[in-house]
Amino acid sequence: VTVCPCVNYKMQTRSSPSLQTLHRLAHTASIRGFEQMGKEALYKTLRENFDINRLLRAESRRTKISEYSKKRKSSQESVTVDFPNSPTTNSSSSTSSIDNNNSADSLNRVKRARISLNKVDPIMFTPIDKKHVFKFSRPNGTVVRFNIGSLVDYLISSGDFNDPETRIPFSDEDLKEIDNISRAARLNKPSVLEAKNNSASYNEAKFRRDALLGLERCAGEVITDMLDIVENCDPDDAQMQLVMREFPTFLDYYRQIRDAEPEYASKCIAHWRLFMQGPPNKPNKDKCGLIYVICHFLRSVADGHT
Repeated sequence: VTVCPCVNYKMQTRSSPSLQTLHRLAHTASIRGFEQMGKEALYKTLRENFDINRLLRAESRRTKISEYSKKRKSSQESVTVDFPNSPTTNSSSSTSSIDNNNSADSLNRVKRARISLNKVDPIMFTPIDKKHVFKFSRPNGTVVRFNIGSLVDYLISSGDFNDPETRIPFSDEDLKEIDNISRAARLNKPSVLEAKNNSASYNEAKFRRDALLGLERCAGEVITDMLDIVENCDPDDAQMQLVMREFPTFLDYYRQIRDAEPEYASKCIAHWRLFMQGPPNKPNKDKCGLIYVICHFLRSVADGHT
């Protein structure tokens, strides 16, 4: 049995969108010269290279939004034309009152959306304790709640008297309110306002934190240099650079971090090993086995063998 090729072509044409729709999709996909392309070729290009189903869904959403806006506009116009025999002043006042009501409704919706309170503590990610909670109003109108216990512990331990999420400083009035809520809850915790005024006790901790961060950044740059050497240098030259320069430099930085904060050092070296190996779905190429050598060196350093 022989089948006419034109029948197959007509079936493909019927199953594909119209030419106008294809032109709109091609314009959305920024295809050059789509006006000169035939329907079948354009449909094939959109299907194989630009995910035509996704483009059709986007086109459908735009159409629905356009229809909704037209209906809304027509309904507003119909409201303003309900009084053909009334004076011009009345019609203008009615339309202005309608606009004021719409703007008031939209403003109320925005206020309700902004005032929606969080149900999880931003610090400990535990449910909010409704009895002893501190509400902080941010400049943009949003309000966030903190469990008073976790907030006081965070401020006292870190010496950073800012909003943990946005880094907006807490005012003295805010800190005084936090102290009052803490005393009402009988938590027996230090005063955050007094701790802020006595900032000398946090100077040493801040210096220690900044020093550890600087050492971690220096060691991270050495790890980056190791990976660059593996990817771009000759294998023999790469081995010499790793053994003679990179490994001793990294070991010096890491020992300083480990002596100051062992737990922080172990987490850093675990991160560096993962960075050297690459992501699981696309690991770094290790043609000469040097990445394995570096990871073995990092593992030995973490275990204290070097």
